[in-house]
Amino acid sequence: MPSYPRQQQYARLARAGLVSTLSVVAVLLAVPVAARGETTLAAALLLTAVGFGLRSRHWARLAARARVGARSEDQVHRALARLEAEGWRLHHSLPWPGRGDIDSIAIAPTGFAFTIETKTRTYTPDHLARVRGTAAWLTKRRRRWCRNGALPVLCVVCERGCERVEAGVLVVSIDRLPAALRTAAGTRQRPPFLSPASRRRTTV
Repeated sequence: MPSYPRQQQYARLARAGLVSTLSVVAVLLAVPVAARGETTLAAALLLTAVGFGLRSRHWARLAARARVGARSEDQVHRALARLEAEGWRLHHSLPWPGRGDIDSIAIAPTGFAFTIETKTRTYTPDHLARVRGTAAWLTKRRRRWCRNGALPVLCVVCERGCERVEAGVLVVSIDRLPAALRTAAGTRQRPPFLSPASRRRTTV
């Protein structure tokens, strides 16, 4: 299932395409109307075409913003994938009663879960409140996933070297995300020589 930003991107591109088509149709209608000398109607159609064109540009810009968010979520997915080899379970784009979806959930073997909100560069107090809400919801509604509790995490993709607690939320850059989750969950990274792939290479 595509992530929420990716769904937004596709929906906005569809709207941009529809409105752009209406703009072209208005122009095509204005040409024969102007040829018949109906200048007032032709001018109205051209103004309508301009309005549709501006609206199409607006939706295209919003689609571009959603694409950036979707790419950031893809980067977080790849960073979290390293944890699966260590027994972690991952879920992405989980629906919940709040706005949008929960970007990612990482469940540690120790019984801790993390709800992860992805931001590309900046965030607001509302974003921190939202991820706290997702952690509270997960603790209440998916208790079997987080028998030791759920912790809120906000990952800032374009930062580096960031790891701090802010308003009860772990704010971390993507380069520190897996390590920060391991520390918070009380797990350790599996040494390379203990990984299944390494054992297969050793026994060949």
